[in-house]
Amino acid sequence: MYIRKGAFVLFLVVALILGGVGILFAQRVGVSNSSLLTDEEYKEYQYLKDTYGKFDDIKNFVEEYYYIDVDSNAIMESSYSGLLDGLNDPYSEYVSAEEYADYLASMLGEYSGVGMSFYGNEDDVLEVVKVYRNSPAKQAGMQPGDIIVKVDGKEYSGSESSEAASNIRGKEGTSVELTYRRSGVEHTVTMVRASIQVDTIEYKMLEDDLGYILIDGFESATAKDFKEALDDLTAKGAKGLIIDLRDNGGGLVDQSIKIADMLMEQGTVVYTEDHNKKKDYYTTSAGRTELPYVVLVNEYTASASEILSAGIQDNNEGIIIGTKTYGKGIIQSLYPSSMVQDRGSWDDGSAVKITIMQYFSPSGKTIHKVGITPDYIVELVEGDETDYQLQKAIEVLKTEVK
Repeated sequence: MYIRKGAFVLFLVVALILGGVGILFAQRVGVSNSSLLTDEEYKEYQYLKDTYGKFDDIKNFVEEYYYIDVDSNAIMESSYSGLLDGLNDPYSEYVSAEEYADYLASMLGEYSGVGMSFYGNEDDVLEVVKVYRNSPAKQAGMQPGDIIVKVDGKEYSGSESSEAASNIRGKEGTSVELTYRRSGVEHTVTMVRASIQVDTIEYKMLEDDLGYILIDGFESATAKDFKEALDDLTAKGAKGLIIDLRDNGGGLVDQSIKIADMLMEQGTVVYTEDHNKKKDYYTTSAGRTELPYVVLVNEYTASASEILSAGIQDNNEGIIIGTKTYGKGIIQSLYPSSMVQDRGSWDDGSAVKITIMQYFSPSGKTIHKVGITPDYIVELVEGDETDYQLQKAIEVLKTEVK
């Protein structure tokens, strides 16, 4: 049953005025089904009592008996987080107003922080999936796969990724202390926050007239910047293209679809399935670059970059080289409080991030917790700085270049 709580509270006030407390309430929290209440109104009251009565009783009990004064707002904020925690989904969470403002700033491609991205993974820990070039995190030696344990001495779990990210960001020139775990050993580093300009595209010409485009992530300008890079390399005489998605933790799905449209003929990139089993297909139109290309992936290629890789592989548009990808085959959407609220006027600048659908490759393969297996599996050798994956990409591409 879907009930408008605000309207019902107004009804209770009117009922109290008309009938008195003795008529409406049989006990402290009980209601008599008197003539003042219709059957439907009584059902609504019972629903609210059964659904929220326990929470209200515990909150009142804590406020009355806790040994010092209680911050009621903090209790309410934590209860919102707990509601999403109950999903046991590290990607769904309540986002406070401050965290939401930080997120919007980062999506514009510029913010003050240390220059890395991370997920709350299936093990409920914060795993670094990307360290940006020339960033404080890069200079401190942090790497994909590191597990963030503490921020300024406070521990965080995987379900607290937004709060951790908000506390890592901060005013340029200020310091933040991070404790992270690598290969079972904890390390603590202090970094000075800097203005992070996230340029997600880097490109250059390699030997034998081969173009190279690195995609760091998918943000608001990524598809536009990719097209500029592709056009420039084509104009300079590139005969083939290497697209590097290694360590790309994802981002905005629409940007990956736009890039797929430049790399694929007309076809399906990916399809999604939501709570109601409704399927939506993301497609490309006819026409693509004439350049043959290969795509580099690794174990930190995730989310939107897996969508792009899956579409390319299943449609036989390009060759995938590297190691099996991360396996994040679900999509989240971030809803501001103005879109979530329905039972009152509580639009307070907060938001809810929630997993809304799962995606599948065009041929129906599951990606979540499975990943994408490359056409050529090529491992890097620990301690060896040779980029064997890039070497294989050049070797394969040369056979395609005419």
